[in-house]
Amino acid sequence: MREEQLTVEQQTRERLSFASATLGKAILNSEPYRNFIKARDNFRVSDDAKQASMEYNTVLRDYQMKANYGGLTPEDEKTIEEAQKKAMENKVLSEFYTSQENLIAFYQELNSYLSEKLKFNFASLAKPASSCCG
Repeated sequence: MREEQLTVEQQTRERLSFASATLGKAILNSEPYRNFIKARDNFRVSDDAKQASMEYNTVLRDYQMKANYGGLTPEDEKTIEEAQKKAMENKVLSEFYTSQENLIAFYQELNSYLSEKLKFNFASLAKPASSCCG
């Protein structure tokens, strides 16, 4: 009986390993992932996009700091909106951000599907083990 149990456990591990590898390959071959990689690579070689991103992130950090300390003004709201609009005028940066959003939506949809089938939150298993903060 013990040998049969080990055989079943080994088969289960092999099936799980195969299923995991197949899922990983499907993700890597998915359109949202391929689009993200292409947009990321384009962003990495575009000095204009990197500059637009740095300028936007500078304004965003200031905005977030003010928001955290309750010091936002209507002018701050206008400034962040203008900075975002200016950043999104850069096609490479806009495509990079859009591809990120699409990839996240794809992952969320995939997690919902898998979680429903498995009857537990699949993504919760992907969180790194931590001794701090949860």
